[in-house]
Amino acid sequence: TKGFSTESCRSMVNLMDKDGNGKLGLVEFNVLWNRIRNYLSIFRKFDLDKSGSISAYELRLALEAAGYRLNKRLHELLITRYAEPDLALDFDNFVCCLVRLETMF
Repeated sequence: TKGFSTESCRSMVNLMDKDGNGKLGLVEFNVLWNRIRNYLSIFRKFDLDKSGSISAYELRLALEAAGYRLNKRLHELLITRYAEPDLALDFDNFVCCLVRLETMF
């Protein structure tokens, strides 16, 4: 991947910073690292054409594999928010999407 955007990094730190100090300790980072590895595994599994991005259809499958069964409207909102104009998501946007869902649920 091309790395994570500043927005992704902030979202991940906010999700994992359990003690509220604005930093990730070793335990917090370890949990985050394992989640990122899991997200990457899911992303690769559902990037069916191996393009480095997933389509709206592939996203639905990937989110279900991650444990999120969303209604059509919420799925459309996620596509609107995180997808590029061609309706594809790269890994960075996929992680942002999952982190936001995890924060909400």
